[in-house]
Amino acid sequence: MLTAFISFACLIALLAYAYFSLAQFQKILPFSTNNILILTAHPDDECMFFGPTVTSLRTLTKSRVHVLCLSTGNADGLGSIRKKELVKSCQTFGIQTSHVKSLDLPALQDGMKNQWDANVISKVVKDYVTKQKIDTIITFDDQGVSGHPNHIAAYNGARTFVQQESSIKLYKLTSVPLIRKYIGVFDLMIPNDRKSIEMISPPFAYLTTHKAMRQHSSQLVWFRWLYVTFSRYMYINDLMVEKQEDL
Repeated sequence: MLTAFISFACLIALLAYAYFSLAQFQKILPFSTNNILILTAHPDDECMFFGPTVTSLRTLTKSRVHVLCLSTGNADGLGSIRKKELVKSCQTFGIQTSHVKSLDLPALQDGMKNQWDANVISKVVKDYVTKQKIDTIITFDDQGVSGHPNHIAAYNGARTFVQQESSIKLYKLTSVPLIRKYIGVFDLMIPNDRKSIEMISPPFAYLTTHKAMRQHSSQLVWFRWLYVTFSRYMYINDLMVEKQEDL
């Protein structure tokens, strides 16, 4: 029994060391751009999935971070509330209110059964990119992390746009198997694809993301408290660049 306890304690200590060390080593990110757009599908995506990316960009680069949310998350009739919560969340991250926008278009309504047209998304992304002089877009990948069709549509729309605008860089958030999604920082023990950009939130950054998530009070049902504790996306983001030859 004592041996098992000591082994477990050593494992936790090793994990903690790896977590702190890797977070500290993340000093330089390959972003030399001026304006980076985080393209999301619903209010709270920016912290539930992209928290490590946002906090890393805010602390380790001089880039201006923008958030364009393709819906107000009105599936349960709370769109007007969630729109305000998004602004508060982004303020927690230090993102200017003028750099936060949520859309409420008939063609882009929140819902698992609502299929979003990639061309519609491409158009609204183009309008925002042109107005704000965006040079880099970060969004979901073709699996949408959770498999939500609106997340996947955000990727398809962004991909459609960059097919026409080759000067814009597109990075996608890597989806991982279900079991890896909910092992928190333990996911650091799994070898990473070295082709990806890994962003690891040190404790202070995790707490910032946690605070940002608490601004979405309308969404804080019991299982989301579990999510913000155990989801690896609260601690780690892996971004892959969308290469031109893949478009």
